[in-house]
Amino acid sequence: MKSPTEIAVRQFTPADYEAAIAVNRASYPDYTESLEEWRHWDDTWEHKKYFKARLVAEDGGRIVGWGQINHTPWAFVADKYRIDLTVLPESRRRGFGSAIHDQLLAIADGRGARAVQAAAKESLADGVAFLEHRGYRERKRDWESRLFVRDFDFSRFAGAEERVAKQGIRITTLAEERQRDPEALRKAYELDTDCSQDVPSIDPHTTAPYEEWLAHTIEAPNALPDAWFIAIDSDGRYLGLSDLFSSLDDPTFLWQGLTGVRREARGRGIAMALKLRTVRYGIARGVEHIKTWNDVNNQPMLAINVAMGFVRQPAWVTYEKDLSASSQSRRAP
Repeated sequence: MKSPTEIAVRQFTPADYEAAIAVNRASYPDYTESLEEWRHWDDTWEHKKYFKARLVAEDGGRIVGWGQINHTPWAFVADKYRIDLTVLPESRRRGFGSAIHDQLLAIADGRGARAVQAAAKESLADGVAFLEHRGYRERKRDWESRLFVRDFDFSRFAGAEERVAKQGIRITTLAEERQRDPEALRKAYELDTDCSQDVPSIDPHTTAPYEEWLAHTIEAPNALPDAWFIAIDSDGRYLGLSDLFSSLDDPTFLWQGLTGVRREARGRGIAMALKLRTVRYGIARGVEHIKTWNDVNNQPMLAINVAMGFVRQPAWVTYEKDLSASSQSRRAP
């Protein structure tokens, strides 16, 4: 067994993309991400506003793990960072994860971090134990759910879409609206921003400028404008949305993005009508299932998903490690 002093940890370079992605694919085969997606995320990162650093660990010149520390743009706190860390299954318990983690914490400490966050799937015992052993404490829990669309029974929701239509509300897509309304993107941005305020989060939601939203949401390589469903009333006001995006490496499923309805329009069946459209889209596209996550305290959205038949999977747990004591001791005279 190698000792930590023999493990090489260095800065990530563009030549490391494929190897780092291979580590992810081996570790999380249900959540594959493509080279195109990784490059897009990096190319659109706002370095002047948000910090990010990525490391890799090598074993005999072969990359066996990677880690990253960064701000969270959608819930920005200047002295709080997120850590992601993945090691090949066959290379775990040999010190690679610890070596990466120690260097990421050193970066956080050097930046005066008050806290760092990390996530682990509750069914992956080694990841949970890794974080808890290092003083991380649970802060948030999100249930993953999957809807297998091929046998979806629309008859159980007879009248749901008609109920919304009778209120003068039409369900359309961002792709369709952009053909008829030059302000469609701005309206979609304002709707997305409004609905995002109510998404459960440890830290308050940070509103992204229009240009950032456009780059990350609409111009992403896996964006699906024809699966960005919008509910619009008779006055042309955007009331709700439910969007899907693809997995470029795995065409068997779609990711569910945000489903949200403006506060003043809730209780009118809009969210259900939007979600039914996502199911129809998934069936037409030929996918097996749709993946989504919901905070365990988001009861209205969970109730819709349960009613539709989403099958609950193990939760993803967000942990947080308090670094304030070490930061204070470092600043003490």
